[in-house]
Amino acid sequence: MPLSTHGLRPIQEVSRALRGAETALAAALVAAIFVVLLANVVSRGLGHPLVWTDELAVHLMVWIAFLGASLGIASRSHMAIGILPERLGDRARAWLVAIVDALVLGFMAMMAVLVWNWLDLPGLIAAGSGAALAERSFNFVYLDPTLTLGVRKIWFWLILPLTCVTGTIHAAATLAQSIGALK
Repeated sequence: MPLSTHGLRPIQEVSRALRGAETALAAALVAAIFVVLLANVVSRGLGHPLVWTDELAVHLMVWIAFLGASLGIASRSHMAIGILPERLGDRARAWLVAIVDALVLGFMAMMAVLVWNWLDLPGLIAAGSGAALAERSFNFVYLDPTLTLGVRKIWFWLILPLTCVTGTIHAAATLAQSIGALK
């Protein structure tokens, strides 16, 4: 059920604004992938291949996948099995939607905890640098380089905390909408 802009809760307004930003970013990334792959084709045709283009395209596709996952939460368009909801009455279906929305919110919270632990920001701050963190804890997340681009992978991995934030906001907005439908 699409949201109207009249009478939305603040979390739903934020979710709606994020949807627009995520959609625009995903579109820009698709265009960037096209340009990168076109440059790859042209450079190979000229006999001077750009070896980094494939790796960059893969990293950009991962970003698009995570943006799409967050957008899927916002629009409730992830895969679902419709056998049970089709057999339920309106009230029971509304409860099922609310339960599923709560489970998605719980999943996003769990993902946020895992990403927080993996990135270990307090450990990084205490250590003073990525190298010191790696020396203390064997967590090389801030040092691991890409194979051909020559940049640290952390710049590409930042999509994970971004998705945790946006997915959580979207999940909270859909849950608020579900709870509103129950009243």
